[in-house]
Amino acid sequence: MHRGIKREDIMWYKKYGWSNNPFSVKWSTELVGFEKERELLLNYVSGETMCIIVGEPGMGKTSLLKWLKRQMGIMQKGIYLNAESMSDEFNLKKHVGKPFIRKKILMLDEAHQCDEPFFKDMKALWDGNVLKSVAIAQIGNKMDYPESFTNRVGGRIIRLAGMGYDEAKQLIEMRTNGKNPFSEEIISLIIDDARNNPRKILENCEQLCINLEPGNINVDTARAILTRKKANQLLDLQKPDEIKLPDNLMPINDKKLEGYSPMQKRMVILLLEGNRTAKQLAEILNTTEGSIGKQLSSLAEKQVVFIVNNRRPKVYGLTEDFKGSLN
Repeated sequence: MHRGIKREDIMWYKKYGWSNNPFSVKWSTELVGFEKERELLLNYVSGETMCIIVGEPGMGKTSLLKWLKRQMGIMQKGIYLNAESMSDEFNLKKHVGKPFIRKKILMLDEAHQCDEPFFKDMKALWDGNVLKSVAIAQIGNKMDYPESFTNRVGGRIIRLAGMGYDEAKQLIEMRTNGKNPFSEEIISLIIDDARNNPRKILENCEQLCINLEPGNINVDTARAILTRKKANQLLDLQKPDEIKLPDNLMPINDKKLEGYSPMQKRMVILLLEGNRTAKQLAEILNTTEGSIGKQLSSLAEKQVVFIVNNRRPKVYGLTEDFKGSLN
């Protein structure tokens, strides 16, 4: 850091009187809205059934599952799993263990990443009364699961819709502790640009506050910032047309990636094709940028990936040592 520049001087949220970034897109159990969805979810879980939460990235699936886990408490033996962070060697039956006095509740995130054997084990544990109930969350509406599992789910599907004006305003008020810098017209602009997606609403709020000074957020300047943001995203998400998972990816010996999760393996193969941003990886793999970020952090700790370009958006690539280990 340069001499004479204090850390608080470069933290954009300080100029708004906030102690940290109020628009962080990390999951939170402090939910706004979802009243109907929360009621449905609790009813399904208490009824000892299986249910599915579906929605596009950023709609709040992870936050809803984490909220459910908090509601269950310690005695309910709630188990939260994220399929993207599980390795190929993960064994659900061993992880759940033998039944205790109280049966366990499984909350599975990113369920579309799981294979058929996993779902067979999950169904067997539920059939055997080891699991009291199961709630899974997935991206999109396509449910490519074993028929025996979907038959047990039946019509217990919770579809997450977008966030309306009242809920979005309530979210902003809660996040900023009542120090909302946006007019009603600008909030409407933020929502429309985000297409009612809660995560994108928070991202838009962050972008406006970073680029504009307090008291200088008007409709024209806000629209210009959001238009520029969208143009940058479209440029950032461009990818070679020839990349179609999994057929055209560079072949690799599976033994070389032993111990890595399925998601990490796919990311490594994509990065072998060329350096990419987190958003590009998320777009190609049909997952969230937050999930990709977690995997990139894990791979960086293992010295598999590094930041090729620190200029936003950051570009990631494979380390030379790791590439050499694949030969």
